[in-house]
Amino acid sequence: MNFTHYSDQCMRSAADLVNTRGHPSGDEFMGTRGAAEEFLLAHDFSGVTTVTEADLAELHAVRDGLEKVFYAADQATAADLLNKLLAEYEVKPYLTDHDGEHWHLHYAPEDTPLGRRVASQVVMGLAALVADFGFERMGICAAHDCADVFVDTSRNKSRRYCNEVCSSRSNVAAYRARAKAGA
Repeated sequence: MNFTHYSDQCMRSAADLVNTRGHPSGDEFMGTRGAAEEFLLAHDFSGVTTVTEADLAELHAVRDGLEKVFYAADQATAADLLNKLLAEYEVKPYLTDHDGEHWHLHYAPEDTPLGRRVASQVVMGLAALVADFGFERMGICAAHDCADVFVDTSRNKSRRYCNEVCSSRSNVAAYRARAKAGA
């Protein structure tokens, strides 16, 4: 798949944002302003200074909306949900070359509050993914004890797990079940 760095970052950040809910454990991984700042900095969002309580609430709200998109029953439902999020976050693309980077799109004006700015980026990232590569590029981990989501960037749309840990645990469990059945 041919993504630009910025589009790829927005798409993957959308999945990672949904996963801050901690589906397998039930833990909240973005429950504080500090945790939100760490998440945003780790995902290369520009202009991150201080996350306010309003920003944190906005990030939680967009996370809820994005989760519904990943869990949508079909592409039409996902598109409808994404269109509602695009309208809610008033995505307004513009070109920028800040910080010596190549020209790329930003999806909200610089003066937009941080939570809404991040929300517009991750929503637009998922919308671009669905438009360019299809809904089937969005996945839910196939591990029996995990419900994390992912963006499938494999060439043949074959990704089934959110990460290598879930893949390995599932493969080991399947091997042991086959070995037990053969014994």
